[in-house]
Amino acid sequence: MRRISIFLYLPMLLGVSILSSPRLCRGEVDISGNLKLDKRFLITDSVRIADYPYHELNLKLKLNPSQNLSLYSSLKLRLWDQNLASSSADLIALSSNYPYELSLWEAYVDLYSFIFNELDLRIGKQRIAWGTADKLNPTDNLNPDDFSDPLNFGEKVPTEAVYATYYITDEYNLDVIWLPLFKPVLLPRGEFPLFGDEPTFPLPQGTNLTESADHLTFPDRKPENSMYAAKFSGTIMNLDFSLSYFRGYDDMPITNRLVVTPVDTVGNVKLDSYLGFPKLQAVGFDWAGELYSIGLWGEVTVFLPEEVKMEIEMPNPADPLNPIIQDTTILSDDPYVKFTLGGDYTFKNGIYINTQWMHGFFTERGKDKLEDYCLAGIEKKFMNDEIKLVLTGVLEIKDLEDIKENYGTAIIPEVSYAPTDNVNLSLGVFFLNGRLGTLFGTWKDQDQIYLKTAVNF
Repeated sequence: MRRISIFLYLPMLLGVSILSSPRLCRGEVDISGNLKLDKRFLITDSVRIADYPYHELNLKLKLNPSQNLSLYSSLKLRLWDQNLASSSADLIALSSNYPYELSLWEAYVDLYSFIFNELDLRIGKQRIAWGTADKLNPTDNLNPDDFSDPLNFGEKVPTEAVYATYYITDEYNLDVIWLPLFKPVLLPRGEFPLFGDEPTFPLPQGTNLTESADHLTFPDRKPENSMYAAKFSGTIMNLDFSLSYFRGYDDMPITNRLVVTPVDTVGNVKLDSYLGFPKLQAVGFDWAGELYSIGLWGEVTVFLPEEVKMEIEMPNPADPLNPIIQDTTILSDDPYVKFTLGGDYTFKNGIYINTQWMHGFFTERGKDKLEDYCLAGIEKKFMNDEIKLVLTGVLEIKDLEDIKENYGTAIIPEVSYAPTDNVNLSLGVFFLNGRLGTLFGTWKDQDQIYLKTAVNF
């Protein structure tokens, strides 16, 4: 990390208008970042390069112009190994062969002792991470999911928010958050069966689907559609805990209307799917502590969804001017519970183990649609911690009463080498398999070898 004085272009880099003040620009800036290179080779039938992984460059800047003011910003550049050129005319653009995205990932202002000594305020685009589990956090619902890399679980996209923290005592805090605008999930590029087996829609007899399209509907950009959250946290006898509440929207769209339209007189039809984002409330509790040098944690969240009915409109052969309209409940308003329980321990010989049990994957919702996932990882370092061997296994259980026919597995061996303190090279394999209807069973054609390089500076 470098500490330098900067006087020029800082307002533009940080994306915060307050930095136009000359006094602020005299402050010292912490500049840091990292570079991540990721190459994947699918190995199911024939070896080919996967198209959804990306390389990533992160640049972070932090300025502390005074005791009660801090500013932070980060830029994220993502580069995909995809060829988007469809004609020779596209070859004039470098982005056709090297598509990229540059994003102001985070940009916020911290105001300490705002009005009261006990009150801190953070305003801007920010990542609000809640929960105590290792990346599998059912209480972490304020930022939308980032599934750009679907095999990198638990990633989120920062969003605009006003985050107030009131320090009640040295042990207890109260956080209140306002998120003025709803932001949806970020999906992977290319073809990846992220949501498992999708339900099929039976078309009317004698019809043939020739084209389809989907249409998204977002909540109106009105103050009453803002999202809110609050969290009370503290420590009792070396046990950290929090009780949280969230009111907003599910970031994953759900189909609420299907329209089948004839395109000719011989039975060919078009299917239009209309998707929206249901309202959602969540009440969560999490804790973390240590017992006999064993780290222990847990999270549980009760989700209170809005009922969603799907309307189906189909042509009526007997009366073409009056289509047949049906509706069915696709998401009930019954509460459902997701939880994660876990622990870790490091033995005297340096072997580290981490285990977690997750009920309800990120993409699952609904009382009767949650599965169980048991994760276990073991790692050991050698040669002054330069080489690390890691073995991770995941067992998916779709039905606890019939595990033999309702399970999936993921086995991920990895070896990494750190030639210096800020460089890490990794080689690993994803082995994915499972029964029909399970998430990993849907992913079984995604077996892959990965090569990763990470550099911090």
